[in-house]
Amino acid sequence: MKPRLLPRSFADLARCLLVPLPLQLAGLFVIPALVAYLATGSRDISLLVALGIYFAFLALSVWSISLSSEGIHFRRLLGSPKFLAWSEIVSIEVAPPWELIRNGWLWPLLPAREMTMSLSSLGHYRISWGKGFCYFPPLSHELFESYVSRYMPRHIPV
Repeated sequence: MKPRLLPRSFADLARCLLVPLPLQLAGLFVIPALVAYLATGSRDISLLVALGIYFAFLALSVWSISLSSEGIHFRRLLGSPKFLAWSEIVSIEVAPPWELIRNGWLWPLLPAREMTMSLSSLGHYRISWGKGFCYFPPLSHELFESYVSRYMPRHIPV
């Protein structure tokens, strides 16, 4: 199951571009590259720092998930979770946009709790387990909810 990457409306795009994107870019790329430049005086090293962070972000990104009778498998190179058994999952609920922006995108920056390339703050689900939570924006809400309803051992509000 792929994540939804495109914004759902102009207001959704504006909310993503005006609030989290500038803060993420500054926190993830600009400030570390500036610190590297000030420490070394080298533009090349500051560029390598920014590229290194970008590749780390790609390695931690969730490209898709699969839901099976065992649990949820997160397709990613690095990071956690990579797999959550249904018995570990406490709840799966729709996340409000401002919660997603604050707790999914902005803090912590790396690794973020929402690690897709989504440009939408709408339609994300908070997946909670005993040790934490993460967010995922399924491309199809109906398909995601049908799998969750089928595989969850107890009723969880979706």
